[in-house]
Amino acid sequence: IERVEALSGPQGTLYGASAQSGVLRIVTNKPDPTAFESWVDLTGKYMDEGDPSYDASAMVNVPLSDSFAIRLVGFTARDGGFIDIVRGTTPRFDLYTNDEAVQNDFNEVNTYGGRISAKWFLNDKWTMTAGIVYQNTESDGRNEHDPDYAGELNLVRFKPEFEYDKQDWTQYALTFEGDMGFADFVSATSYFTRDWEYTQDTSVGYASYFGTFCYSIYYDWAQYSRYCFQPAGVGNYYNDPIGYLKNTQKNWKFSQEFRLFHRGETIDWVAGFFYEKAHEDWVFDTFVDGYDQSQSMQNYLAGNLIWRGNPIPTQLPGDAWWRSVDDTDWEQWAVFGEVTWHITDSIDATFGARWFDRTMDKQYHVELPRYNPTDDGTSNPNSDENDWVPKFSLSWNITDNSMIYGLYSEGFRPGGTNRGRGLPFFPQQYDADKLENFEIGTKNTFADGRVRLNATYFDMQWNDYQLEVVDPSNRPCGGDTSPPAPNCGQPWQKVVANVGNASSQGLEVQVDWAATDGLTLGANATWLDAKLDQDVEIGTVVPAGSRLPLSPEFKGSMYAQFDWSVDWFGADSAWLRLQWSYTGDMLNQVEPLTLDDGPAPQILQPSYNIGDMRFGIDSAKWSMQLFINNLTDERAVIFANPYEFDYFFGRSRVSVNRPREIGIRWIQRFGG
Repeated sequence: IERVEALSGPQGTLYGASAQSGVLRIVTNKPDPTAFESWVDLTGKYMDEGDPSYDASAMVNVPLSDSFAIRLVGFTARDGGFIDIVRGTTPRFDLYTNDEAVQNDFNEVNTYGGRISAKWFLNDKWTMTAGIVYQNTESDGRNEHDPDYAGELNLVRFKPEFEYDKQDWTQYALTFEGDMGFADFVSATSYFTRDWEYTQDTSVGYASYFGTFCYSIYYDWAQYSRYCFQPAGVGNYYNDPIGYLKNTQKNWKFSQEFRLFHRGETIDWVAGFFYEKAHEDWVFDTFVDGYDQSQSMQNYLAGNLIWRGNPIPTQLPGDAWWRSVDDTDWEQWAVFGEVTWHITDSIDATFGARWFDRTMDKQYHVELPRYNPTDDGTSNPNSDENDWVPKFSLSWNITDNSMIYGLYSEGFRPGGTNRGRGLPFFPQQYDADKLENFEIGTKNTFADGRVRLNATYFDMQWNDYQLEVVDPSNRPCGGDTSPPAPNCGQPWQKVVANVGNASSQGLEVQVDWAATDGLTLGANATWLDAKLDQDVEIGTVVPAGSRLPLSPEFKGSMYAQFDWSVDWFGADSAWLRLQWSYTGDMLNQVEPLTLDDGPAPQILQPSYNIGDMRFGIDSAKWSMQLFINNLTDERAVIFANPYEFDYFFGRSRVSVNRPREIGIRWIQRFGG
């Protein structure tokens, strides 16, 4: 990696859609025809709570001529598992146990891949760079545990063989760069393709929750419900299904950007054109063991075919009680530009804008059960949206070591379409949302460059924001907070909706201090007030002023690093670094729901601290590091997930950080 650029705040002008909160650019090193170079990087980690991990990568840069070089990188890694499957029962009636599924450390992740790039200096003014990046990742399980029912770093699963996530992706890139005299020119062409398949055991919440709708009037009458997973003829109140879900997905994306930029004494400018075409298709199936012998199957045959006078199907669903299929194409093009005017030697003004047009063509349908398309689940929604986003900034270099600036910028996310069942309260399609950001900041160095202090105050207005919410159609009909029929009394579902306006105000402060020639100290902190600006009606009233989800009111970090000279085994320098971060408490969702309101309650996720320590020695040809990650063995609640309905049955599904790990890293360099 050559460098990592963290650009905070909306970056919609130059980077387009989905850059609302900023852009993280990971810039890789390019082939260099001036010298041969290679290295090997090996890391091993050990933990008390689970399996060991490793990470190995290697690079070689080979000049093939004075103007042409190739660079090859390969990597492989394993993150050892630390979540145990323990003995437990199905959640509703405790009918089944999972004795055959019990195992230790099952959430292992394996990754391998590589990158090959070539750079050709066509002449003194033009270069061509081509590259291919490939990565394969296979995950068994997830970093989730159930501390409420199974205990810390434990959970209950019945089908661990259907708890995996497999992704295989490749990106091709071709870039031409050159000097056209009046401006520099860049042409960037990219093609991305991905195959993705994931599965999940649904026995401990998801399938059991839908099984409760065997006893409700959904679709026609209770006796015709398609959610009675018990064997036919057994009777009611038996639903403890064993099952899993599976999603198979393919994506590809092509993009082309042309960009011109010029730096002058008085005016700097950049202008460009962007085009993108993308495709996604997926098939989502939910299975229950023995569904073809279930009461649901009998209801399906009797109630939805024979009773309605339809023919008996020639193909039966097997164990698949739900299938949804999606096929979507997107096409987008945009023009953009920015101009910076150096008004004086110390004052700069920037003006920018981006105009975009995006179309979507979607084919979506639901089968309940499989091979039985439902009328309310079939749709062909198309959309065409266009808009523009501006940017304005003014900066003043008060001295060579101090500057202040003001910035107004906007970012946006494109709209989309929900997959749903029945007749939801919220529309199937949701619109683009826009973030309007105003910030003022200062950047300073003091004490002959030994102290750096940056501070930014920002005020963001979020209009028609997209948020994942629980559709209120799951509220029983006739209740005070229920939507009118027929948008009530239906099974739970989560949708994306434009639910109103929100705001986010905050202050960021960063300080770094070279206290001595060897000791460096630093800290950063963010105070945040992210809230709704108006009441939102989502089955229950979410009042204005409510906190936005996953937004801590405070987070911060600090570090101390000491460097000194040594003469150890050929090494000439050593260093010791301690770093610590704090994240405040936050809500998992915006709706203040309890279990009396449905299966997905609002949960306040507690604050947490993470500390790390590293010691290293370096020479011209090699480096060695010893480290401890998560010094205090903290169990951070990254996300308390209510959407699989574990909490409905007195259980929990919590994404957790990795336990404490002790490791060693060795880097060996060869060549120039």
